[in-house]
Amino acid sequence: MEDEIVLGASQWQERLLVFTVACVALVMFLESLAPRRELQQSTVWRWVNNFSLAAVTWYVSSVAATVLLFYVVSLTETWEFGLMRYLGAGPALSFLALLLVTQFISYLTHIAFHMVPWLWPLHAMHHSDVDIDVSTTYRHHPLEPLVFMPLTLPLVILLGIPVEVAMGYKLFEIAVQFFSHSNIRLPATLDRVLRLFILTPDFHRLHHCAELRYTNSNYGSVIPWFDYLFGTASSRPFDEQETMEIGLEYLREPRDSRLDRLIAIPLMWRRSVGRPARGPQS
Repeated sequence: MEDEIVLGASQWQERLLVFTVACVALVMFLESLAPRRELQQSTVWRWVNNFSLAAVTWYVSSVAATVLLFYVVSLTETWEFGLMRYLGAGPALSFLALLLVTQFISYLTHIAFHMVPWLWPLHAMHHSDVDIDVSTTYRHHPLEPLVFMPLTLPLVILLGIPVEVAMGYKLFEIAVQFFSHSNIRLPATLDRVLRLFILTPDFHRLHHCAELRYTNSNYGSVIPWFDYLFGTASSRPFDEQETMEIGLEYLREPRDSRLDRLIAIPLMWRRSVGRPARGPQS
């Protein structure tokens, strides 16, 4: 059984890599066709550093997370354990259950990253990008996923989600995250419809706005439903998206986006920003 699980996880790693590269290429192409905003910093400089960081964080947040997810759901299938199996739920209901559970945990964890002083320096790296495009998707500190994964896996075990559903959900999650961080212009009407179901670029970009009231809103990572439910959703006029300032009030210089400085932000917070870690723009 162990050999089959290792082989299955390896196959899914390969699919994940191909799917990720294809998504990045497609989103970059769409960004070039219909950009939403004019980027402020050198694209080459940002991409070199953001994608270099992605090489590290992608392995931790996607490959390692996928291997663990595959291993866990494979064990629940072997044990014939889990709520979805007990209820006789089909793939669609299992997918919805996994979506709601993982996104609720993600929502709460995201709020914690903004509000808990010792967590904010880890997450500030993501918000320090003064532009936002597909390269921002994996601009996360390598330690950040280690907070989220231990909270999620026990719930996945309790749900007992089939392997195919769990892996399909992982691909869906990756695609939406690339889309929501993209610099793609959507018609206002289409954006209003889509943001009822998934995070649109305009909905999530507002979370990266430098104004504190927007930074501390729109916490969803795939779906906006919990933001609507708990009153943390925000919006602003369609045309203002093009001119609003992105990022934080600190860590705005091009050198602050250099790979080594990004990784060192949580370790040398006071030296990097000259203030205690009390949340965004404290």
